[in-house]
Amino acid sequence: MRTKQVLLTIASLALLALVPALVKADPVTVTSDPSHSVLQGGSVSFFATVSNGGDPTVFLNAISITLTGPGGLTYDETPFYLNTPLFLNAGETTGLVSFFDVFADLTVTPGIYSGSFAVLGGVDNGAFDELGVKEFRVEVLAPTTPTPEPASMLLLGTGLGGAVLARRRRKQKSA
Repeated sequence: MRTKQVLLTIASLALLALVPALVKADPVTVTSDPSHSVLQGGSVSFFATVSNGGDPTVFLNAISITLTGPGGLTYDETPFYLNTPLFLNAGETTGLVSFFDVFADLTVTPGIYSGSFAVLGGVDNGAFDELGVKEFRVEVLAPTTPTPEPASMLLLGTGLGGAVLARRRRKQKSA
C-alpha cells in the first residue's frame, strides 16, 4: 500500500514538472485600437503594438490584412514595413506605431465594415507563422455639408439692408 502511494506521488510530481514544458504560452502579444470612423473619400490609420515577452528573438516579417466590404474600401500595409523593427529581442516592444491605412472611396456606402490583421514572423526572417491576430472595424460616414439657418440669413440680410438705407439717408442729407 505504501509503495503504491509513493509511486502515485512520484508520477504526480513528474506530471507537474512536464506540464509547463508541454503547454508553452505564446510570448508575442499584439494590441491594437479596434475601430475607427472615416468619411467617404478619406482615410484612417490603425495603430498597434507588438511585444515579445518570450526568450527567443522574434522576427516581424509581414502583415496580412483581410477587409470585408465594397471594392472602394481598400487598405495599404506600407506603414507596417516603415514603422516596425525587423525583429524584437526578449522583453522588447515596438511601441504604438502605425500598422496600416484604410481608404474609403466616395462610392463606398456608409456603414460598418469589419476586418482582421495578422502579424507574421517567427524565429528567422523567412518564417511566416501567425504571431498575433486582431479584428478591427471601420465605420464609413457620409460627408456633411453645413447648411445655413434661414433665420441667420434673414438677420444678415436685414442688417445689410439697414446699412444700405442708412447710407442713402446720409447722402440725401448732405445733398
